[in-house]
Formats: sequence, C-alpha cells, structure tokens
Amino acid sequence: QYGSQLGWETPEKVLSEKTNLLISQVEQFQKAMDDDINTPGALAVLFELAKELRREGNILVHEGQTETSLEELQKQWITLVKLSQVLGLEFQPNAEINGEVGGLSDAEIESLIQQRLAAKKAKNYSEADRIRDELQNQGIKLIDQPGGVTRWHRN
Repeated sequence: QYGSQLGWETPEKVLSEKTNLLISQVEQFQKAMDDDINTPGALAVLFELAKELRREGNILVHEGQTETSLEELQKQWITLVKLSQVLGLEFQPNAEINGEVGGLSDAEIESLIQQRLAAKKAKNYSEADRIRDELQNQGIKLIDQPGGVTRWHRN
C-alpha cells in the first residue's frame, strides 16, 4: 500500500531487476535457514523488517516525512518481499490494513486524543496525563504542537 503511494514499482518488477538488498538481514535469514531450516529464526528477521517498515509508514502518514530516506525504506521493503518469497509467503498489494495495534483503531485513538484535549481545556491535567500514558502503553506516541494540535503515530 505505502509503496504505490511513494511511487515505487511493484515488487515483481523491482525484484526482476538487480537490486541491492539489506546484507545484514539477508545474512541473518540465511544463517537461520542454514541452521536446519530454523523457520522461527527466519520469521524473526521478517518480523523485524516488517515492524520497522510499519513504524516508518505510520510516521510518514501522520507526520508527512520520515528521517529514513525513501531509498532505504524501499530497500527494506524489497528485502522483506524477497525473503518472504523464500518461505512461500506472498505479497498481496490489495490486502486491507485495519489500522489496529494493541486493540486500538485509528478512530479510537482520535477519540482518546479529543478526550485528552477536553481534559486539558478543563485543566484536568491528571486525566490528560492518564490518557497520554494509556496511549503510550498501547504503543502510540503523541506529539503536541502549537495551537492545540496533537499528531500521533504508532511506535
């Protein structure tokens, strides 16, 4: 989903060309597979790549930019797709993303942010802090900006 929004080619087209993959992740993956086909170890490499891409994707969606270069993100994405194919996992570009992490949907997060804003306006700072802590425990980072605007992204 994010790849097409960033103007990247489909994984099939990119993977048919010579591509620089992330060497350390490929080596970790190969080491796991060479260890009597250690599938859990290989999956751990994939999950770490996916976790980082998800985090960067959330930052990109909610902040409009990311500290990681688009070239590096594409390299991570291509590595994830290529290594996933070794295990027979398929990339599905039309798969729906439900936007839930830790049981909270985007709408629920926005609702809690509005409750926090109302608590701050009512000078109920303990409630505002409680809501911030609750979101932080769910892996949601809040970024307060001037003018009462709060941006957020998933960690």
